[in-house]
Amino acid sequence: MASESTSIAVMRPLYTSCAEHHRSTSPVSNGRLPLPSDAPKTSVVPGDSPFLRLPTELRLQIYSLLVLPRKATDLLPSYDKISASTQDYYDYEKKQHGTDRPATADLSNPTLIFRTIDPVRYPTRGTPHTRTHYSVRCDRFRARLMSTTYHCVNPPNIGAAVGLLGANRQIHNEAVELLYSSYTFDFDTHVEAIESFLSDLTPVARSVIKGVRIVKRALAYEKEFDRCEWATAISALTSPVLGLHLRSLSLGVVAGKPGPNGWDHVAPYSAADFKLLVELEGMEWLRDLLEIKSLSQLDVHAVVEHCPPATNSMAMAGYIKFSASVETGLAEYLRGEMLA
Repeated sequence: MASESTSIAVMRPLYTSCAEHHRSTSPVSNGRLPLPSDAPKTSVVPGDSPFLRLPTELRLQIYSLLVLPRKATDLLPSYDKISASTQDYYDYEKKQHGTDRPATADLSNPTLIFRTIDPVRYPTRGTPHTRTHYSVRCDRFRARLMSTTYHCVNPPNIGAAVGLLGANRQIHNEAVELLYSSYTFDFDTHVEAIESFLSDLTPVARSVIKGVRIVKRALAYEKEFDRCEWATAISALTSPVLGLHLRSLSLGVVAGKPGPNGWDHVAPYSAADFKLLVELEGMEWLRDLLEIKSLSQLDVHAVVEHCPPATNSMAMAGYIKFSASVETGLAEYLRGEMLA
């Protein structure tokens, strides 16, 4: 089989500002997911290779054994935990009920978890990497800009099969399609990493990504740079240049609830209400989101956290009413606008 090596890039964690977003490339890969940066320049004539003479269905079965997780434990977070750059709604310490054993991953919907590395820790990581790095807001008040990059928290245990991607162009494209179309890519609130992550992939890898999970930060505490990061992420997901064709989106929305019964007497917004609300100031994030079209699956869920009572201010009362509507009126409205 004629062959030419394919260089493999590495995935990273996330965080980006807008005007302050600075990108550059530096040579890494602690807990990494191997990513192809270039396909080989040559292709193999199928008749020259016994493997490529096999039926496509059989080759795909072989690829799946090599690049997809076989055991739920293959997708558990690594024990070399990475400090995230901001609040994270993923629990690194999930346990099986009543035991000290880690919870297992869902192999029917395998998910790769990406986070931005804490920029304070980032300079201390000695291993070089090829992932794009960028500037993020950090410290307690998010007032300081520092450089960092993204990181795959639970890289799949497929290291021995990575060389397959560099065998030749046909094998590369077939294996990459299976690899990237089979996972959901979870960025949580670290949406700043999306543009850098996607730009580090090959066009073939980007074009076959089907599922993404993102979380919208709490509107009550949103800053201008939060809006900018969100707009940049949605722009990357819908960019014709990057060429994604999303079919599935899992959208978490941070929702404020003042106590266990905090929504009991709150009348939620309806889907019809959101048709009017979407035009208001402060709903730019929702207008951006509506640029994602023709989905076949959309999951909208509230990520509930405690907030002050509605009596605290008119703004907080409005936020609580919005929060109580996330899984009802907002979800119905978005499905009507975004599903194919």
